[in-house]
Amino acid sequence: MLTIHDSLHFKENDFDITAYGEVLLDMIAREESPLKECSNFTRYLGGSPANVLVNMQRLENKTAFISRVGNDDFGEYLVEILQNEGVNLDCLQYDQEESTPIIFVNKSKETPSWLAYRGADINLKINDTIYDKINNSSIFFTGSFILSKNPARTTAIKAVEHAVNKNKIFAFDPSYRATLWPDGDKGNKIVRELITQADFIKPSLDDAYHLYGQDHPENYLKKYHNDGAKIVILTLGKDGLLISDGNNEVLHIPVYSKKVVDVTGAGDSFWAGFLTGILKGLPIIEAAKLGNAVAAFKIQGVGALSSVPPLMEIISYYDIQPIEGGNFNE
Repeated sequence: MLTIHDSLHFKENDFDITAYGEVLLDMIAREESPLKECSNFTRYLGGSPANVLVNMQRLENKTAFISRVGNDDFGEYLVEILQNEGVNLDCLQYDQEESTPIIFVNKSKETPSWLAYRGADINLKINDTIYDKINNSSIFFTGSFILSKNPARTTAIKAVEHAVNKNKIFAFDPSYRATLWPDGDKGNKIVRELITQADFIKPSLDDAYHLYGQDHPENYLKKYHNDGAKIVILTLGKDGLLISDGNNEVLHIPVYSKKVVDVTGAGDSFWAGFLTGILKGLPIIEAAKLGNAVAAFKIQGVGALSSVPPLMEIISYYDIQPIEGGNFNE
């Protein structure tokens, strides 16, 4: 059983992380207003798995992506960004009928509201190339958005089962929203089943509310552990985060930056910093601090991929302590 003081060590793989899920066009409003009142939008690369990978690539990791876009101009735009960032796209699929998905988001210092138009992402199909990519990766990551419709859901579950059977670290973002699921409560059940298989989950308070209903943060932690979660990192917005292994004292980490311009993608940048720390051999609690640090830089810009400093600069700025024998200088 993992504890928040553990550190993990990985055998050599071709890729540090492979992520499964959506890449989409984030249309973020330029004004801070309710979405229905917004009239001016700027396009950005979006989709939680894509954001995580690009941020991890910038933090000097080797990344690969399993996704599907439409054979259209927006798909080409997103693919060019991913290629320029260095993300491996051997497992990227092109849909000849459905369009690249688009989400409209309001600019916000709190949790933003959004409206999704799905498309090619729903049709992700499993194949041997996907299995091979997971085999050659240390970490497998996915979120809940891609699970809401088939065939992508079935493909995701097969990919997760393969990763778990191959003893890969499985990181899962349980951002369940009933409105995305056409089959009602089935989504709640599926997300909770994947929580049981995950080594790490990182819900927000909003995520916890949509999965379990209204409750206190400490009770949310208990509910996640009761569902089989191993390590839970519950983000609290301006109040920082809680990290729990279900056995020891719950630890609180405050926010590292009071300056907030846009929180879009803050959770994805946390994932990137946290999983980078895990790959570098940090104890889980120190990896969470690194995730917090990367998110602190992210929220000072607009868009999920606003720039952050180089990894060593972040570590130095926030005085994050690598353990003896760690590989931060490699």
